[in-house]
Amino acid sequence: MSKKVFTVLLLAVFVLAQFSIASAAPVAGAEGTLVGPDFMPAGATSTVDFDWTATGLTNPTNIVMYARIQGGTYAVDECNLVATINGTSTGSGTFTYDFSVSANAATPADGDYWEFTLVFDSTDTCGVSAPANPAVADNFLASSYVDGTALEGILAIPHPDFTAAGDVACNTFEYWALASDSFGLAVPTDPYSGFGSWNAQTTGTFAPAPIGAEDELLEWQITLPATASGLWQISIDPEDAAGNLTGAGPYYFRNGAVSADEVEDCVDFTDVAGHENEVHIRYLADLGLISGFADGSFGPDNTLTRAEAATLIEISNGYDTTTLPTSAPAGCDFTDVAASDWFAGWVWQACDDGFMNGVGGGLFDPNNLLTRGQIVTIFNNIYENGLANLLPGSHMSAGFGLIAFSDASPEFRTAAWTDVSLGAYYAEPVVEAYSWGIVDGTSETTFSPDQAMTRGEFAKTLYRILASYGGF
Repeated sequence: MSKKVFTVLLLAVFVLAQFSIASAAPVAGAEGTLVGPDFMPAGATSTVDFDWTATGLTNPTNIVMYARIQGGTYAVDECNLVATINGTSTGSGTFTYDFSVSANAATPADGDYWEFTLVFDSTDTCGVSAPANPAVADNFLASSYVDGTALEGILAIPHPDFTAAGDVACNTFEYWALASDSFGLAVPTDPYSGFGSWNAQTTGTFAPAPIGAEDELLEWQITLPATASGLWQISIDPEDAAGNLTGAGPYYFRNGAVSADEVEDCVDFTDVAGHENEVHIRYLADLGLISGFADGSFGPDNTLTRAEAATLIEISNGYDTTTLPTSAPAGCDFTDVAASDWFAGWVWQACDDGFMNGVGGGLFDPNNLLTRGQIVTIFNNIYENGLANLLPGSHMSAGFGLIAFSDASPEFRTAAWTDVSLGAYYAEPVVEAYSWGIVDGTSETTFSPDQAMTRGEFAKTLYRILASYGGF
């Protein structure tokens, strides 16, 4: 939104305020600017900073500022002294307008639109020169909307821990969070200032880790050093561009003493160093949820079959080869899945749990590649149909289920996908999963739902699902 800052041309006649008290003459020929923020916070103690400049001043000159809600009137007690200029015809600076010391000023309320005016007065200060009509006065204007609505968001930590301490499984991991300033507004047209800052903090016995923050999605990858010890606190306290905090922060990813497991290196592979999904791959491998190949590689850019996806999902659900079905459950007897196939039990279990379906015609299509649209739909099926089928020891049971892909609630972030057709089986899951930070697009306008998913992408998606811990 462009700044609503207006410079009023100097006019020949200065119209005095309609007050019963006498007013000193304004400074003739003064020129200047007044620039404030697009938005300011609400509240009785709200303050807002303005940059001002002035030239052509007499000696001495008092510069004062008044504020009013749009369409209202200026009052004497709404005046704040900006500066007193002595010995120069030029002045500039930053002035904080403080509503709490302006006796008759209304408290800035959410949705208000305030106007501010800078007045140059030759000798007197506040109380003598409140302008009746700033549009014809020898002064300068600025304006701000009031954004009094706090951010909404979710906070995600790696699985498993879900404790006050926030322990992790090994030393390299990702915290992520999603915040929106427009989420859940009572009136969709209400003004909002947009995301401001994460205010991320790390307190421990080592230097803070580097942070990579986007406008709304924080992807904060951290490696705990081998020397880490004692209490470590890692938190965020997000605010919008108007300075509104959520009011209940800071929100802790972790708040506890470092354990021995947390400073041990995560499982590593020969081909993931520097890969965009390295952190997700290594962390899940440390948990035993994914594995690499016999030569020590992981193949992060290799594609994934539907049978392999069924296997990885049910491993996360706590199954192993000793607990899988040995014959096809009712409704899961696919003609292209034989009992002798290595993946048979995994496919049957994923089908029986309602996580994965066939492709029609009695086929499961186990060796076909898993697509990006399919994997999001599978996780949506787990939420909608499979929560009752999660095992007590499931990695999913602690964190999964907080993200409702088909939830009708407002979306944290949106994208205009040109390749996600309305009515496609994956359309709603794709839109919701992107909204909640679980998946990303392949560009600003494409999701590529029919593109084969790589092993690295799967690792990130599964990591995000398992990390979906809570909200703020």
